[in-house]
Amino acid sequence: MSFQSFDQLIFESQFHELGGNFSIVVSPQGISDASLVIQNPTVVETLGLSPALFSTKAFLGIFSGNSCLQNSTTVAQAYAGHQFGKFNPFLGDGRTLLLGEIKTQNDHWEISLKGAGKTPFTFASDGRASLPECQHEYDMSERLAILAVPTTRCLCIIEGSEQVYRSRFESVAILTRVTPSHIRFGTFENYYFKKDVDALKILADYVIRRYFPHCLGSDSNGNNDYGQFFQDVVIRTAQLIAHWQQVGFVHGMMNTDNQSIIGVSLDLGESAFTEDFDDNFVASSSDREGRYAFGQQPAIGLWNCNVLARALSPLIAPADLRRALENYEPAFIEFSSP
Repeated sequence: MSFQSFDQLIFESQFHELGGNFSIVVSPQGISDASLVIQNPTVVETLGLSPALFSTKAFLGIFSGNSCLQNSTTVAQAYAGHQFGKFNPFLGDGRTLLLGEIKTQNDHWEISLKGAGKTPFTFASDGRASLPECQHEYDMSERLAILAVPTTRCLCIIEGSEQVYRSRFESVAILTRVTPSHIRFGTFENYYFKKDVDALKILADYVIRRYFPHCLGSDSNGNNDYGQFFQDVVIRTAQLIAHWQQVGFVHGMMNTDNQSIIGVSLDLGESAFTEDFDDNFVASSSDREGRYAFGQQPAIGLWNCNVLARALSPLIAPADLRRALENYEPAFIEFSSP
């Protein structure tokens, strides 16, 4: 089955329905004179969309931020995170809006617009993305997908007539990203540092229900098994980074607000490949001390898991947190073995 019109798309807003602690409703800010730069036929097929939709005015309106689907509630997600090792509570989707989630025959997919304008989390930024930024993320995600590395995917890039300044003036664009979940380690940190255990539990229960269903009611008392959930996240993270090391991928900005809770490559704007597998290769010009150099990524992955352990500590006993973290190195080594 393929969707022949956007009216057939039923967008769910399950993350938004968790409540105002987790996201804020924001209308996208459209771009002028929108034109399609590229669309991804593989993702079109994955989402069950008819290729004919991409030549319609409705398509350009929706993915340029100029119109909204009738059953879609666009939201900016709230989160915090450790950036270069230091906690920053003032984060969140500063230029990305979640359109919602659609169900296909095989899965659920969240769809978001990157570069759709300012949100309450934008602060001093302009909320926009440049065409080269969007093209870079599109290309990196496709290269990872070809290499079978778990990653977000990109549906399309729409260019506008406005200009944004990124060391020079460049065309504005909006990138449409697709992934099962945009939730990150920093989403959990947000509620731990606010001492909001109720919100932390709501978030953990939601993530388990959606992405770790084998942990539902699976502890000895029939409650959700948070310890098993965390152990699975640790293993997925170790396997993801082992895969990065195998193909020479350098994320560039392994802050905890960029670390996916489901173990996919997320937020690829600073990423690159090191063809000669240089341990000292740094992808981001912001990383002046090489914290996120290629050779440091396995250790940073474990560091990030320790940060997540602290965020989940109100829900998981210390011994279970330690036991889960002990799985990181064996999982990394096993996945790295030929």
